[in-house]
Amino acid sequence: MDVPYEISRLIAARILGTALTDDENRRLDEWLQASPEHQETFKRVQNLETVARLLELEQADYGKKMATSFKQTFRLQKFRSVIFRRACISIGIAACFLIGLFVTRTYIMRSGTETQHTASPFVITPGETAATLTLADGRQIDVHEKGQEEMTRLLDSVAHASPKESANALAYYTLSIPAGGEFHCSLPDGTKVWLNSQSSLRFPETFESSERKVYLQGEAFFEVKKSAECPFIVSMSQGDIRVYGTRFNITDYENAPLSAVLVEGSIGFCPENGNLVHLHPSQRLTYNRTDGNVNIETVDTSIYTAWVEKRFVFKGQTLEEIMNTLARWYDFTPVFTSDNIRHIRLSGRLNRHDDIRILLQSYEMTAGIKFRIEGRTIFISQ
Repeated sequence: MDVPYEISRLIAARILGTALTDDENRRLDEWLQASPEHQETFKRVQNLETVARLLELEQADYGKKMATSFKQTFRLQKFRSVIFRRACISIGIAACFLIGLFVTRTYIMRSGTETQHTASPFVITPGETAATLTLADGRQIDVHEKGQEEMTRLLDSVAHASPKESANALAYYTLSIPAGGEFHCSLPDGTKVWLNSQSSLRFPETFESSERKVYLQGEAFFEVKKSAECPFIVSMSQGDIRVYGTRFNITDYENAPLSAVLVEGSIGFCPENGNLVHLHPSQRLTYNRTDGNVNIETVDTSIYTAWVEKRFVFKGQTLEEIMNTLARWYDFTPVFTSDNIRHIRLSGRLNRHDDIRILLQSYEMTAGIKFRIEGRTIFISQ
């Protein structure tokens, strides 16, 4: 029996109240009695969080898409249960999908063995806290060697420094985050910063009295300490973000659109050779690097700040955007065998410290996409 798929179907049917045959009830009961972990998995999929996710999938119209995929899968496996075929609609399919993720997660995490995707030893693992701090005199501190606490103490030593009044040139620190890394620290003025993978932040040892300016490449979430007299400025490749005290996320990667998402407060974006554009809470600004156009839309900010809370949340994003985001954290290279695949829009959730195969398997089940893993390269086909 293909355990993840078959057991997911039986669990979904039992939870949804769909009648099972005597043989199906026997198989499910045997699976539950075989291990305390199986019983715990069954309990987890009955909780309120699971119900909420099912409803979310239903509202997002996932059911119809998954129904087609599951019917094809079950037809190939010669499932001929009339009752189950009738259950293969909307919320029933969403239930199978979500429960499949729980069951698959259990088997992946417990066995540690290779899935059908891998053609070589599996080396793609979640990222971790990692950063290199370059001091003004050129010395470098590696968090892996010195430890995060020592680096944090060093940053804290300048966190409460007084604004610099002299005209002397400022000395700068540079905090660099590698692929598969992340870091959280406080700046000299007390502003808190979360840096994502493949990012760097350049900031002075002390801020001037007139402004607080830092330089960002990559992605960061800021909680800026308020100071009406001393604005906070984030300088990026295509312009500056001007802040007075707020919480916001900035993305400025080469393979992603320059964007800013405002959680609370007020910020303004001033592109090179352009006019200042203001953002209000729950708005996202994107800047077209080619034609200089600025677009502002109202969004669910939690989608863009989920990484700070150790989660990935994708909603209607292209597969290329999703894979590029995952690649920075899991440190792999995505290779698309066809350009058409890049533009498929998908949604999904994944804890940042989970096995990436959990999400890849869900896309195989629902969208017919194939993933082949070789070392640190993932080949994507359909």
